[in-house]
Amino acid sequence: MFKTGQTEPMVMHMIVAVGHQEMDFRRPQSSTTAQQASSHHYGSALGLMADAVEPSNESTKDLDTILTALWLMLVYEQQFGDEKCRAYLSHLQGVASLLQSQSGTLLQLPPHKLGAQGKSPLALRADQSTQDSKISIYAARVLIWIVLLDAAAATSGVGGDVNEAILTMLLSSPTDSQLRSKDPIKAVARLHHYSNSLYRLAWGDAYPQSELVDDVENRNVYALLGHCAYLRFLTAQLATLYLEDPTSAINQAHEVEYSIDEVGDLFRELMEVAHELSLETNNNHRLVANMRAIVPMYYAIILDFKRLTASEETLDERQHHALQEIMNLSFQDYTHGGDSPNLRLAWPLFMAALETQDMMHQKFIVERFETFRLYGKNYERAHRFLLTAIPKQRHSGKRINIRAQMQQGDLFVLG
Repeated sequence: MFKTGQTEPMVMHMIVAVGHQEMDFRRPQSSTTAQQASSHHYGSALGLMADAVEPSNESTKDLDTILTALWLMLVYEQQFGDEKCRAYLSHLQGVASLLQSQSGTLLQLPPHKLGAQGKSPLALRADQSTQDSKISIYAARVLIWIVLLDAAAATSGVGGDVNEAILTMLLSSPTDSQLRSKDPIKAVARLHHYSNSLYRLAWGDAYPQSELVDDVENRNVYALLGHCAYLRFLTAQLATLYLEDPTSAINQAHEVEYSIDEVGDLFRELMEVAHELSLETNNNHRLVANMRAIVPMYYAIILDFKRLTASEETLDERQHHALQEIMNLSFQDYTHGGDSPNLRLAWPLFMAALETQDMMHQKFIVERFETFRLYGKNYERAHRFLLTAIPKQRHSGKRINIRAQMQQGDLFVLG
């Protein structure tokens, strides 16, 4: 991304805008100069983006640059945006519109054949793209990062457009019927697989062998993260359906639960290994650190789904297990990471805080969010939400409706 920024002003403006905000947020007192500089660069990037996505520029669109800048804009808005996530939603809708404008041709991915991916473009420049060009491997990986943010936003009731657009494209009929997939989980996995070779292709012969092995070791756990984004999106869709058509939602809930179980079966061994991790094992091995951060995401989805479909019932065995796994893995991560925040655990911890009856666990999570809030306004808003919601639930003895409560106050997105 930084290399792209060296030649593309739109990307560099966003890098500088995010950098100014990151540094200013950590200062004891905010700097007016830093805020103005950040706003100036963000505004400049928005102006360049408007020109880049202009319909008249259709033939020269540089998707690598556009998606990079949009991802940085989403990161900016997630951490420092307005309390109603208006700009965040606008950017997500912009990505979805950009994908839809490609009429489904963008994600016609090549088949899984040894050596076939070597023919796929690592990156596409505007002057190299042709009408039948596939999405570059780089742009596919950036798109996956955007999908993660979109799914997180959908959980808060302000996203989902990107996931919906991508699923529509992946499940549509490409020119080669053999590439067609009617299974959404397999379709999402294909996009992830397509982008897996990004780092070794970008480095070429200079890529260290240790990094190559590390990539292969972590491939499965990152695939789980991609699947979790899809499950969060499905659960968020179900929450909306409960408001619009409760009868249909009850039927749809069975399909969502089936998808959750399917992903659980697909990554069963990974979760079993995560369960066996002991406190004595540190985070020096990246796979260990990733399991402690990513596996809890799956368990948080179970808590979110059950909270939605069985809000009046006491916790069942599966929910207790999910809570136990989140708390165990997050405590292990905290033990070896200390006050250095693992923000990837924010949403699983947030869900656990609202589901557990253990006051010591709630205290631990609230203290973690006191650290998290130093890294963005969204974490600050989530911290305030917990300080209000936990006593409210304890007093009433009933679960609050998270999405409805957020709509009444400040919105925030936890990745």
